[in-house]
Amino acid sequence: MKISFNKISSPTSFKFENDGLIFEGELKRKSDKLVACEGVIRGVLAHNCDKCGADIELNLNERVDLTFSDGVWEDDENALSDTIEFFDGAIDLGEVLNGEIEAFKSDYFYCEKCKF
Repeated sequence: MKISFNKISSPTSFKFENDGLIFEGELKRKSDKLVACEGVIRGVLAHNCDKCGADIELNLNERVDLTFSDGVWEDDENALSDTIEFFDGAIDLGEVLNGEIEAFKSDYFYCEKCKF
């Protein structure tokens, strides 16, 4: 699901569903090139135990607070920020959801047998 940067003039609600996960929230214009995203990702994610490899399910209810840039973004102080750059004039919520899920899965998760 893509939303054009040009169409976000007032707070815009969104809801995107993919593979049993729901990403919903609100987009708010911060400047001519920046849009704030306040949302949440909910649902059940299939995963494998990081110790024994057993199939497990992760219940997600993760808050997402990001900034989207229409083009290249440089922080004034060159500090790390939660800004995602898009280069085609549109925010791709599917890409954002996939990135957030991959970041979440980079943590360690254990089945009930393997928990310490």
